[in-house]
Amino acid sequence: MSSSWLPHGGSSEGFIQAHSQAQSKTVPAVVAYRGHLWCLWADLDGNAWYAVTDKDGVFDQRLTFGQAGVPVVDNLNGHLHAVVVLDTGDVAHFLLDDEEGTVASWVCLGSLGPDAATHSSPCLVAFHNRLFLVFLKDGGELYYTVWTGPASSHPSSAPELRGTWSVPAKVVASNHTFEGIPALVVIRGKLHLLCASDSETREILCYSYDYAGSQWSQCDDISEGRAARGISATSYGETAYMGFIETVDGRQSDTVIIGSYINGQWQPHEQVGGEQSAADPPQIAILNGRIHCIFNDNTATKDLRWYSRPILDYSLASWMTTIQDRTLLSRITIPGTHDSCARSNIPFVRTQYLSITQQLALGIRFLDLRLRRHDDGDLYCYHGGIPLGLPRGLSFVSVMNEVWTFLRGPQGDRLATETILVSVNNDDTSPEQITSPEVFYGAVQEAITAQGNYPDGTLRWCVESMTPLLSHVRGRAVLLRRYAGDPGVDPKARIGLDLSAWVNDSPYFTIVTPWSQLVHIQDKWKFSNRIALKDLIISKSSFVRSLMARAAAAGGGVNDWYINFCSAVGDPLEHGEVAEAKWIAVGAHSNRFGFGGHWIDGMNKQRQRALEEGGGDDGTDTTERIRLGIVNLDYPELPLENDLVTRLIETNFLA
Repeated sequence: MSSSWLPHGGSSEGFIQAHSQAQSKTVPAVVAYRGHLWCLWADLDGNAWYAVTDKDGVFDQRLTFGQAGVPVVDNLNGHLHAVVVLDTGDVAHFLLDDEEGTVASWVCLGSLGPDAATHSSPCLVAFHNRLFLVFLKDGGELYYTVWTGPASSHPSSAPELRGTWSVPAKVVASNHTFEGIPALVVIRGKLHLLCASDSETREILCYSYDYAGSQWSQCDDISEGRAARGISATSYGETAYMGFIETVDGRQSDTVIIGSYINGQWQPHEQVGGEQSAADPPQIAILNGRIHCIFNDNTATKDLRWYSRPILDYSLASWMTTIQDRTLLSRITIPGTHDSCARSNIPFVRTQYLSITQQLALGIRFLDLRLRRHDDGDLYCYHGGIPLGLPRGLSFVSVMNEVWTFLRGPQGDRLATETILVSVNNDDTSPEQITSPEVFYGAVQEAITAQGNYPDGTLRWCVESMTPLLSHVRGRAVLLRRYAGDPGVDPKARIGLDLSAWVNDSPYFTIVTPWSQLVHIQDKWKFSNRIALKDLIISKSSFVRSLMARAAAAGGGVNDWYINFCSAVGDPLEHGEVAEAKWIAVGAHSNRFGFGGHWIDGMNKQRQRALEEGGGDDGTDTTERIRLGIVNLDYPELPLENDLVTRLIETNFLA
């Protein structure tokens, strides 16, 4: 099967760059990072390069990495790390410094030392806030080493923030030898290692990692096939994918093969690109519901080729097309983000890495905006009094321009299928805002009016105070108003779904709108007392689970709204930081300040697992269509193998 694989790049043959701009002497490195696809490679002269996909999904011009050698790369919970094998066999560790307001650059964190020397391509994966590197010694024995770095701050070249690599150790205690490039993949919450045996058959062997015991043991649950010169692997939710060049009857075929491990079974192998063949094992990564495969072709120039295919039965960019027009918005499970624009690197402010455009491409359909009115009357995004998008600031207009482009295209003429719910709150809590709420109310109304209609005359906004049908708002933004109304306007005539009676930091409350609509909300976010991370996540999970169960039990025939927040944070002002928002969302070690202790899954993984298991601790049966309401997330794309957003979306489709 190969027909579903589509070529990308500058030609129908899948070249990722213009001729001679992307030629790789060995296997490239591919990863999804902050909404983009990244590719690193060593050219025929050994110089390292990298390229990143742009807003249109095409690789930009290559950039020099700054260090000759063979790179491998992975995304460690929002930070991009690369390990480069130098011509001498030495191995160096690099970190991409691309924090807000800086020019991206690769920072060397140091050498891994002589014990990690290798002359073959290693493999690198992020797992439980650590980096695992596996490599072959010259004798064919497999070794691994683990990097542990700072948990609460961005790693840097400063000695105290570089982190440390463990002393390399054997994967297999015996003298068993291997051949080719190994692969690491996280599946069902466990780390697996795949590598071809150094035998005539090149059989792929599999080992799983015991995190508590820090040791590997052989298993056969996700290995299949016979590989020439190595393997690559990735996962998405509970599904694993493996890429390799197959060995048939002891002979290398050079054909690019992808295997899919779905529901505990290997599916028939797929050939990528029909007659395409590779010089080295293909590398794979998943981004926005598609699996991407990049390899150097089996020619003298070894040009990099790029193919992809969908891994879902629907597109994350247009998943609402499958929902009937006459469905009320309140009856749909809608994934959203908490503090959607908070990408600042100021401590305790960040809740997201992805831009608005990237969140929407991921499948997010609810945005949580906190605005302040400036003296000139314009609205800008804030988080707890901190301006976002510094140094220029992030305007409400610019955020909504991203929404309009996503909904109807840059020219405003794309077929409308989706709707975006936009919750707006006044971030300014000064006394003047309380005594004169009409000022902010008027500023939002003026901003919405100024944005006008699409070129074809259709409305951009739905500001009605009643719950609309999906057919009425495809291609439009729907206003949910958390800020106070204008006292001079009749409550039933005010714009937006009225959520102005919002109760701060509450595990459960219900708002009755002027039209007697019921809006049930869970927004317990502040944990002021020192509490073990495990207990904090258990507590927060119980609140999320409770509202999900209420929404599911109410069924599709009730018009009530359900708005659920998975986000939480400690109180850094009163008691010191109890837990960062990222730790709660993505997970951390129990002794997070010392980077030790046992691993605790974050909210994203826990919610994903509950939906994957068909209900479980949610008290719901997700084997049939259910309504879970609006579910808002921090860092929805993390950890990298997490498919929580698609799991939420698919509750709308199940029969």
